[in-house]
Amino acid sequence: MTSFVLDASIALGWMLDRPVPPRAAQARSLILNGATPVLPPLWHQEISNGVVMAERRGRLTADQVATLAADLESFLQVVEVDAIPVRPATLIETARRAQLTACDATYLELATRRRLALATLDDKLREAARRAGLTLI
Repeated sequence: MTSFVLDASIALGWMLDRPVPPRAAQARSLILNGATPVLPPLWHQEISNGVVMAERRGRLTADQVATLAADLESFLQVVEVDAIPVRPATLIETARRAQLTACDATYLELATRRRLALATLDDKLREAARRAGLTLI
């Protein structure tokens, strides 16, 4: 596998969950072995929000947040951010058809359009991807 769509839940799993969920560990292993994660532009907001919320809930200290922010900046050097803007009508239809949020539909649309596997910890998104015939990590 050379590329796959990386949902923010996977990266948050690396950063916040102990032990690291097996699917998150598998995606990290793929990246370490040369696979390129493909992200929608929305990923930046989702990952940032996850870190901020973890700090507010007391799961992370300010020092840990600073370290994670620096790590994320480095991580962005090895990813591909999809540059094709997705029309709102496409996201709305994808979300409605798959019974997902528009944010989750963004990952499903990207994986479907690019014919890539999808790495996510989200059960509803995994089920929608299965129904769409996508490979899951």
